[in-house]
Amino acid sequence: MDGAGRAGGSSGLIGLLDKHGAEITADLRRFCGVDVLDFIRGRHSARLILSLIGTFPDDSATLAALRGGREALGWDARTYVLADLVDAVQALTHVQVAKASKNPRTVERPKPYPRPYAKRTGRPTGTSPFAAALQREVGEGGGMVLAEPFAPLAETFRLPAAVLARSNAPERPAPVRLT
Repeated sequence: MDGAGRAGGSSGLIGLLDKHGAEITADLRRFCGVDVLDFIRGRHSARLILSLIGTFPDDSATLAALRGGREALGWDARTYVLADLVDAVQALTHVQVAKASKNPRTVERPKPYPRPYAKRTGRPTGTSPFAAALQREVGEGGGMVLAEPFAPLAETFRLPAAVLARSNAPERPAPVRLT
C-alpha cells in the first residue's frame, strides 16, 4: 500500500489509537474487514487507516466514543432530529401553558432532551502502549519527543521503524487507481 502520508499521519493515528484503540479496532474489523495490526506490520499506511476511520457510519463505536462514550451508541442523525422534535413540542407546550397562566413566570421551563456530548476530562499523565512505542522509535532517531512513557509498556509494544519512516517520507507515491 502507499506509505507516505501527510506529516504526522502516523502520530495522528497513534493519538487516536491511544484514546479510542478498542473502538477503532472493532469498527475497522466490523465495517472494513481490516485489522489495525496490519498498520503496525506495515501492510497499510496511516493515511489509509485514517481514511477508513473517516468512513465509519454514525452508529459506530468510534463515533460514539468521540461523542461522549457508551451513552452515545445509537445516536445517528435521525435520533438527533427526534430529540429536537421532542424539545420543540415541549417548548410549544410551555408557551401555551404560560400563555394560559395568570403568572407566566411561575411556569417551569422544560429541560431539553438529554443528548450525549463529548465530555472534557483531564488526560492521565501516563501514556498507552501505542504512544510509548512511538516515543521509543521517534526518540531514538532524534525527532520529536513525546511525553515520558512507562518503561514496562515500552518494552512490551514496539512500532517498527519502517512504519514511522513511511509517514516521514518527503515524496508522495503515485496515486493508486482501482479498475
